[in-house]
Amino acid sequence: MPKNLSSAIQTGPLSVGDVVSASLRIYRDHFKSYFGLALVGYLWLLVPVYGWAKYSAISALIARLAFGEVSEHPETVSDARPEVNPRMWSFFGAGILTTLIFFAVYLAGAIAIAVLSVVVGVAAGMLGQNSTIIGLIIGLIVAVAVIAFLIIYILIICRLLIVELALAMENNLTASSAISRSWELTKGSVGRIVWIVVVAFLVSIPIYAVSNSITLLVQSILTALLGAQSSLYWLVYYILVLPLSFGFGALALPFWQTMKAIIYYDLRSRKEGLGLQIRDR
Repeated sequence: MPKNLSSAIQTGPLSVGDVVSASLRIYRDHFKSYFGLALVGYLWLLVPVYGWAKYSAISALIARLAFGEVSEHPETVSDARPEVNPRMWSFFGAGILTTLIFFAVYLAGAIAIAVLSVVVGVAAGMLGQNSTIIGLIIGLIVAVAVIAFLIIYILIICRLLIVELALAMENNLTASSAISRSWELTKGSVGRIVWIVVVAFLVSIPIYAVSNSITLLVQSILTALLGAQSSLYWLVYYILVLPLSFGFGALALPFWQTMKAIIYYDLRSRKEGLGLQIRDR
């Protein structure tokens, strides 16, 4: 485990800085291995269904390897892979279920905001308000509703952040029970997890910024040379942009997986004494 992280866990919840800095240290120390796995995982995305399941398993493998570093029981890739690969379809199923949950929440929020806008508009019209006042009222209420929805959406994302860690580390879980497990472990800690995710996103911004900048530059050059409507444009675009997108994606993935592993270990250590159990083996 990185220096000072073990003692920090023993004295209380890890701070945002502890988690992010430890994630960066672990990733830096294992960059070649983690990045190589992530790149292979992204290449598997080109294969429908089976490749997507392989990507899910490889992402979980990176998280499991990082967990081994945090718990001071490191595993090699060859040791960890047999523990992860048999659950490949469970990881894929968990990913589908969480995506469906996020979509359902998004859809419910969008419908609720739309209905609220209509109701407020009708009510304001019945009260005889002019169009300008109606527009301002609707705009204000919609803005408040959107902010409230975004907060709820982010909280739900954080409650389900460690689904794959639970599935990768606990043998008795299925895809659905891993979702319940993540919800259980994150209870009471979601506010801190939100801040960890926010800071981690800020740390990741340079990667995404460079990736988007290069993509826009390539797009602009190809548009000027070939025109945006030609078949050759799209062929060259994907030949150039897809490897870049995969490379930058693979660069960011291990950082996020390592961060999840630290959060998972921290939560289980404080709630279930996991650290003591591991050291007593």
